[in-house]
Amino acid sequence: MAAHNRKSTARDMFISMAVIMVPVLLIVWFFTQTTDHDPEAADIAGVLTRARAESPYPLLVAQGLGDDWTPVRVAFAKDGQPWITKDPAVGDSWQVGYLSPDGTYFGVQQRNDGGARFIASVTRDGAPVGGEVDAAGRSWERFESSDGRTRSLVSETDNVTSIVTADTDFLELEAFAATLAQVELDQG
Repeated sequence: MAAHNRKSTARDMFISMAVIMVPVLLIVWFFTQTTDHDPEAADIAGVLTRARAESPYPLLVAQGLGDDWTPVRVAFAKDGQPWITKDPAVGDSWQVGYLSPDGTYFGVQQRNDGGARFIASVTRDGAPVGGEVDAAGRSWERFESSDGRTRSLVSETDNVTSIVTADTDFLELEAFAATLAQVELDQG
């Protein structure tokens, strides 16, 4: 058992507490700092030019969203080329994503080797919830993830699976899907 030091004072106790608390407070301050960085806009036009020349199917992009929407993701890869994950792309794959003014991510993904695995992955193992929607010149089926957080619209036409997804309600998702336009391929 430690011996009691009769010469220790309240001042010594405060110094000891300060020595302990200063690093703790600095750590808490460092890890609770919020950064209000504006997202970096993706260059859709550059990737779209290449994709139009290489894609075997028409691509979907949003048009007329307004200046308060930010394109934050764009990618295209031919079957077998490195995809976003660095793994080989399964089928010819197109992805474009936008941040809404309230910070919700709206994504569009297309693949010509889609199928059930692609739909399950993008919709977060979503299941059809009934009802079809017509937007962007195609018919879409509504899907919802098992936790109810993510909603998706899935369209399968001409061996191409197109999926629009966001963590929002169907009303907003369908309004976004209505902004999608089909970009014709560069036949040159």
